[in-house]
Amino acid sequence: MSTLAAAETNPSAVSASGALGIPVQYVGGSADGIAGVADNQRRMYDAKPAATQLRVITGGFHCGFEDSSGIGCDSGTVTRAAQLKLTYGVTTAWLLHTLGLDSSLYDQVWGSAAQSLAGVVYTAKP
Repeated sequence: MSTLAAAETNPSAVSASGALGIPVQYVGGSADGIAGVADNQRRMYDAKPAATQLRVITGGFHCGFEDSSGIGCDSGTVTRAAQLKLTYGVTTAWLLHTLGLDSSLYDQVWGSAAQSLAGVVYTAKP
């Protein structure tokens, strides 16, 4: 499972994260003004036992995960195109590897390539 800019809800998404028995990837943007990483994805990541990871796009914003902005959207310091490219890369590698479709993507998900990807802060519990 991979989430984009997940937010705390009622009932609690943080509590639900702690009960998940599957690998989960939380993806957020460091400039998200709607569902900020610290109050949302970080708390879900912290509650979730391994295997899990938190990928934070530097300068990424909430509406940057969408193809276009609407009323009430925020903005960040990275372009929407750059944010979407990074998002597609980390989520596609995660899903293909985690679903067992491409074991060659291990380095892009858990290894040095994942940890050193420009524009994305990597935190993980393998």
